[in-house]
Amino acid sequence: MGDTNNRSEKRFTLDSCIGRRCYENPAYLDMLKVRVDFEYSKTVFTEVSIYEIDKRVEYGFDVVQSTLESSIGNEIQVEKITYDMHQLGIWLRENNEGLHVPDDQILAYAMLTDSVLITCDKGLEQAARNVGQDVINPDRVTIDFSRTKSAIAKLAQSKVLLIRQKVQTIKNAKSVILKPGMRIVWRSFV
Repeated sequence: MGDTNNRSEKRFTLDSCIGRRCYENPAYLDMLKVRVDFEYSKTVFTEVSIYEIDKRVEYGFDVVQSTLESSIGNEIQVEKITYDMHQLGIWLRENNEGLHVPDDQILAYAMLTDSVLITCDKGLEQAARNVGQDVINPDRVTIDFSRTKSAIAKLAQSKVLLIRQKVQTIKNAKSVILKPGMRIVWRSFV
């Protein structure tokens, strides 16, 4: 293992279809590992992937998750879709023809957590590109991280910034709230 202090942690969000494809075809997973360095990364499935993958009768989410973790040598976390992510997902779906539930929520999660989305769903890939989101489709020969400069991409990125600012403001407000045993020192306001 190398020195993790000199590397920034990369974040990846896995779509349900990439999880299924990698589980069903270990060679596909091996090809993905050649293209993506999972060693110093945070890799995530969203909670909607549990439902999506569990719809498969012959295997379930837990088997997919543990198989992928063993292969990439890193834990794959499961993260919740927050209210803000859900709201952004609705906006994304309304402004991207062909984007549907739950792909809208997975895309919103990737955008708000500044993760690279990994999917083999061409519709989700196109929606991500439309809004300027970094996306990898292992079926493509090259990985292109050029950001879209379209009006919809600029609007989507500004929505992401507003949500991040709102979340940060709430976190700051919570840190200011008095804890039990704390007192207000009124003379400090004079």
